[in-house]
Amino acid sequence: MRVNNGTFDVVSEATLIEVQKMPPTRFHPYHGENIQLFHENLVAYRKTSFAHALTFSEEPLKPGEIFLVEIEKTERGWSGHLRIGLTQFDPRNHFKLPQYALPDLANMGKSWIYAVNKSHNRIFTGNIEIDEDQSTEPYQPVVGNEDLIQTPRGTFSRSLLLPVRFPMERKNGYCIPKKGSILPTDVGSRIGIMYVVNDDRAEMHFIINGLDQGPCAKNIPYQDGPLYAIVDVYGTTKQVRIIQLYGVTSLQNACREIILQMDGWETLSISLRGLYPNNGSLELPRL
Repeated sequence: MRVNNGTFDVVSEATLIEVQKMPPTRFHPYHGENIQLFHENLVAYRKTSFAHALTFSEEPLKPGEIFLVEIEKTERGWSGHLRIGLTQFDPRNHFKLPQYALPDLANMGKSWIYAVNKSHNRIFTGNIEIDEDQSTEPYQPVVGNEDLIQTPRGTFSRSLLLPVRFPMERKNGYCIPKKGSILPTDVGSRIGIMYVVNDDRAEMHFIINGLDQGPCAKNIPYQDGPLYAIVDVYGTTKQVRIIQLYGVTSLQNACREIILQMDGWETLSISLRGLYPNNGSLELPRL
C-alpha cells in the first residue's frame, strides 16, 4: 500500500517481498549500562540518569549510507541533548565503554562525534561554520535534490528524512520543515549521519530533518577500520528510534511509516469510521 495524491494504491507483492528481504538497521546489543533496547533493537531508551547511554549501529556503515534516528521521548531537568557521530571502535569487541560520547569517547581517538543543539542549522565550509541563511550560494547537499535518494544500500524516498506532522516549505528544490516549526532536539526530529569518501579520506555529514548540514568532520581515515554510527542518548533526549530507510522488520512497520508520512492522519481516521464502528478509528501499528 502507498499513498498517491491522497488515495491508496497497491504496491506489487514482488516489491514488498524485495523490500522485506533487505536486512533492517538495528542497534548493536552491546551498549551503555543505562540503555534498554526494545522492538527488536530498533528503539534505545535511557532508563535512568543522563550518562552511560552509548549505543552503536549493529553493522558498520558503507560510504554514502545514512543512519537515521528519530527522537521519540525527551525528559526535562537535564542540560544537553543527543550526541551522534562515527567511531572505529568495534562494539563486537566489548571494549570498556566510557560514560559519555563527549568528551570521553572522542578523547579516546578514532571517533568523530558532535552534539545536536536547538539551533543546529549550519553548514561547514573548510574550518568555517556559517549559518545557512547567511550563505551567499545555495549549498549543494551530498544526497542531491531529487525526491528519490540513491545510496549503496538502496534507494528511498526523501520524505523519510523529514519529521512527520509538521508544516513544510520548498527550498532549493526540495521540501524541508517550515522554519521554527520543529527544533533539532524536539520529539519527532530526525537526525541522520553519513560519510562520503574523497580519495583516501572521508568526511562526515549531519542530516537534520531532511537538511544536509554539510561536512562536520573531514580527513577521517576510513581505511583504518570500519565506521560504526554511535548515538549517545544524552541529556534531555530520552528515547530514539531507528528509521528504516533500506529494510523493514515487517509489513506492519512498512505500513506504519507510510501512514505517518500522510498529511492529516485524523482525516484518514474519520474516513475509516464505517469500517471500524466500535472506536471510529484505526489504531496506528506500533514498532
